[in-house]
Amino acid sequence: MKSNLWSCPKCKREFRSKNQVHSCVFYPIENHFKNKPYSKEIFENLKKEIEVNIGPLKIDSLPCCIHLISNYTFSGVWALKDRIRMDFRTTRKIKSKRILKNYNLFSKYYMNYTEIKTKKDIDKEFLSWIKEAYLGTNE
Repeated sequence: MKSNLWSCPKCKREFRSKNQVHSCVFYPIENHFKNKPYSKEIFENLKKEIEVNIGPLKIDSLPCCIHLISNYTFSGVWALKDRIRMDFRTTRKIKSKRILKNYNLFSKYYMNYTEIKTKKDIDKEFLSWIKEAYLGTNE
């Protein structure tokens, strides 16, 4: 992870842009998984697969969702009872039945939405998309 990030003096979260607009509210990660043990299991597997196959990962738990961070926030995760939903940003529009929706964010970036229902969903294809988002490039 890069060290040339701006740190908010109040909450100490790190961002690419100085004075990045954000919320300083932290939310215990366990609250996202209250009464959702299956989604917690999937999330823990997702974290492990990213760290083993892509690189170091930082987690920010906020009231809205869980942010996955490389040298910037590349994904948001929502814990549902029987799956997790996530968004991730890429430099290309991903065309797949596994992508629930995507849209052009701005200039060259697309936001993609998908769901992970089982550990098997975290496969080579999925990890290639997440690697693109993690790196911020289309490799």
